[in-house]
Amino acid sequence: MPGLTDMHVHLFERHPLKNTWMVLLLINGVTSVRDMCGEPGKLQLRDKIKRNEILAPNIYQSGPIIDGVKDNSGLFAFASSPEQGREIVVGQKKAGYDFIKVYDGLTKEVYSAIVDEAHKQGMLVDGHLPDKITLEEALKLNHNSIEHLNGYFEWKDNQVSLSVPENYASLTASANVWNCPTIYNHYMNWSRKGAAEMFTYAETSGLIPSALRETWKKRISNNSKEVMEIVDKFGESNNETLKKSVLNLYNSKSKLIAGTDAGNLPLLIPGYALHQELKIMAEIGIPTYEVLKMTTINAALAMNKDTEFGSVEVGKRADLLLLNSNPLDDIENLKNKNGVMVRGIWLSEGEIKNLTDKVKLSFDK
Repeated sequence: MPGLTDMHVHLFERHPLKNTWMVLLLINGVTSVRDMCGEPGKLQLRDKIKRNEILAPNIYQSGPIIDGVKDNSGLFAFASSPEQGREIVVGQKKAGYDFIKVYDGLTKEVYSAIVDEAHKQGMLVDGHLPDKITLEEALKLNHNSIEHLNGYFEWKDNQVSLSVPENYASLTASANVWNCPTIYNHYMNWSRKGAAEMFTYAETSGLIPSALRETWKKRISNNSKEVMEIVDKFGESNNETLKKSVLNLYNSKSKLIAGTDAGNLPLLIPGYALHQELKIMAEIGIPTYEVLKMTTINAALAMNKDTEFGSVEVGKRADLLLLNSNPLDDIENLKNKNGVMVRGIWLSEGEIKNLTDKVKLSFDK
């Protein structure tokens, strides 16, 4: 079958585990990623990977995130006027980024200018719907990919409440827009069970350094009693609301892709998180074949790259999984790999084990 694609990752240049994250993605069968936060060094990384100078998943790279709020991290581009927004888009196109990512703080005028200029430059616009933009407005402007169900819901008294018209699913289906729900990310924020499962994997797999595991545990333990009571009281119902909204989108024939936000947030382990995302999608009632499409051909279609990858066809990039059991019978059979091929490079089951052992060994020292 085609290799898997995680449509929402962050491989930050200065993150000490960036190289480890790329290995974890690959050994989990993830042969392509859409990186959602541009940095100049990532363009060089993307191109080195293309030339097979680095063994890693293929990277499709956004430009620096465009926002209407100043940020000192160096990861955002500030646009306070339509003119600034257009200039940033042109600059990112010239720099060689693959697509534009927008964020929460943009005004309606600036957002509209960015989308318009991106279309003129032949670039897709993905990311958050700005706070001042309604779903209907974004759909009319041809926003390409909405992340995290952003714009579909809001928080009211610690509970998820849909903030869109009742016909949001049919509206979405009729527009040329994709949704990347990152539902496992939401689940992890509202589930003690999800966190416990992740820690069990992190500890037994040996693929996460103990220092990072302890940092994550400390973060959870530092939550106040009140916060944990809110999680216990509202977590399950909040998760159910979000899951139902995804199922409604699917049933309306809206276009869905699979992503995780791994590399950016605590508790999200690259590779492992994508398998959990796909498992949840199957559990909520989406047919397994359609879930597999979300992480293969749909991913390619959402980036207008379906001539490059996403299905097993002559002339496409050789990103492939050879499995020992049929994922149509059980989505978790995706983990039962005989081998992975990325850009024509074959990694046998033994070679995947060797890569895995090297990661474990590096954390044992």
